[in-house]
Amino acid sequence: MIQLRNYRLVLALALASAAVPTWAGPPLSTEDPGILAQGEWEIIGAVTASSAGGGDAYQVPLLDVSLGVITDKVQIAAAYPYVITDPDDGGSESDFGNLSLGIKWRFWDSGKLQVAFTPGYAFGVTRETAERGIGEDTDVAAFPLAAEYQVNKRWRFNTSVGYVSVDDGEDEWGYGAALAYGLNERWELLVELAGATDTDFDDDILDVRAGFDFAWTDDVHLLFSAATGLREPRGEDELDYDLYFGVQFFR
Repeated sequence: MIQLRNYRLVLALALASAAVPTWAGPPLSTEDPGILAQGEWEIIGAVTASSAGGGDAYQVPLLDVSLGVITDKVQIAAAYPYVITDPDDGGSESDFGNLSLGIKWRFWDSGKLQVAFTPGYAFGVTRETAERGIGEDTDVAAFPLAAEYQVNKRWRFNTSVGYVSVDDGEDEWGYGAALAYGLNERWELLVELAGATDTDFDDDILDVRAGFDFAWTDDVHLLFSAATGLREPRGEDELDYDLYFGVQFFR
């Protein structure tokens, strides 16, 4: 049986992977090969709200920080959320959740096609914190390959797939595919399918997400997306909704 909580943690880790100021990456969960320029910083302050299974959960805030390093081919990223849970069968709890670290190496860039290796690691919280519903007490490492193809001036396609190693749990495969349409220089509309399956390919999860990237200025973007679950193993922990709103700064 696929471990749904670990999968949601992997999606949170993927959302922490920063991107150049285009459609890919946040507010989507599919990995992307975009790289910040060497020495360029990206900071995203986001809030999320989700409902699945036995209650609601919020990240207020989710802080993502990224830095471009090493000849415009590598960037590093970190994300740390403050989590508030509101279970149906108990009182609300709040604390810091799982710290996520990532690195991205773009090893192919032909203009139309980019490919990158984007590993990430999410550290488990303490058992006591996990028992309060704040994050997971297991470490999760993801090893995705991400690719982006520029179809034309308005359309782009992004996909990623990778192995997910779960400490003290069942390993998984994660995958995603995203499509963007540029309305103009400021607005891009986004849609994606993202999911995971166990290593036996017996059970799988599939979510659909849609959103936008609005360039308020060259250095400030507004990011939004909304997701819901399409398929869950045996209907367990079905995702009712997941909302993401972020403000993205470049400097």
